[in-house]
Amino acid sequence: MLSKTRAVVFRNTNYSESSVISKIYTREFGLRSYMFKGIRKGKSAIRPSMIQPLNIVDMDVYYRPNSNINSVKDLKPTLLLFDTQENMSKKSVALFMLEVLNQCITEEECEEELFDFIEAEIMDLENSILSPLKPITFMLELAKHLGVIPNGNHTESTPYLCLEQGRFVRDIGLHTASLSVSSLLSELKNGNCITQVDGAIRREALNQISKYYQYHITKNKKLNSTEILAELLS
Repeated sequence: MLSKTRAVVFRNTNYSESSVISKIYTREFGLRSYMFKGIRKGKSAIRPSMIQPLNIVDMDVYYRPNSNINSVKDLKPTLLLFDTQENMSKKSVALFMLEVLNQCITEEECEEELFDFIEAEIMDLENSILSPLKPITFMLELAKHLGVIPNGNHTESTPYLCLEQGRFVRDIGLHTASLSVSSLLSELKNGNCITQVDGAIRREALNQISKYYQYHITKNKKLNSTEILAELLS
């Protein structure tokens, strides 16, 4: 069945001498694999630049629910990440977002609200001035869409975020974030606007929310780009 869908490219793998298999997250069908035959040797109307990771595209696809690899009739980019590729800090954030998405989204199920969130985050990265808090707010909002946002808030009675339990608690412990980081993450998860945060606290917050993901989302898989990103955005 020929269907139209908007999609975000997650990753590409070379196949044979001229083709590419792409993992693409679609609005209508969830995460799917698509074959682009001859794309690496100029034998396809679709060019390699069109399917760079995080590109947003409109596709006409042949949808077969039980097929491991589907085919694409036509593809048109709706957003190419020109500024993101030119700006080293934005490029680093894009690579970080890709690593997070590839680790967190592995199921084929269609979730339109999750897709719309990812699309909006990519557009914001490309079109807006980069906030040093972008990686942290992205991870908190993604956790909310995945149903694993920390419970509670930073208050006098529950000042610490326990990473292992996934909630704010009264007492400091082995797996709790510091007071300053717990306060920052609480403010950000509630959507409060924060313009200035000390670089050391930002780095610690990014490391702590990454550990939170290991406990609750990525099954102990470490995010390799966290340390590099923390240095670039310090």
